[in-house]
Amino acid sequence: MPFLNPQDAETIRRRFASDLEAPVRLLLFLPATGGLALPGEDWEIAEYTRRILTEVAALSDKVTLEEYGLLSHAAAASRYGIEQVPAIVFLAGHDYGVRYLGMPAGYEFVTLLEVIIAVSRGRAELAEPSRAALARLPGEVHLQVFVTPT
Repeated sequence: MPFLNPQDAETIRRRFASDLEAPVRLLLFLPATGGLALPGEDWEIAEYTRRILTEVAALSDKVTLEEYGLLSHAAAASRYGIEQVPAIVFLAGHDYGVRYLGMPAGYEFVTLLEVIIAVSRGRAELAEPSRAALARLPGEVHLQVFVTPT
């Protein structure tokens, strides 16, 4: 059963057609890409995440999905700083350092779509005061946002 109903899928398809600029690669890191699952791995959340991203990627030829196993693709996980799964890396010719851990469902589904668009454009839609405040930071910042279901 699909996550997106036909009306929502069509809305997203039109939004991607008008707003995506550069192609976006979604790298999805899962507990494993085949074989046995290790105890303690949350396969249910990982599988839901995989299904959501598969549907989203099918809505535009500018969005591709690649799946990696955390252990079976350890070099790739290390390259992108992935230690927990499921994790999504967003790439559009450049790695902007945007990562999403967990399942982008509920209210966070909109966040997923907006991140795909922002990465495709190569810029975030920030107001000038925000840009000025960020420019005054002395160096790189590691920002994490935690969300819990309500």
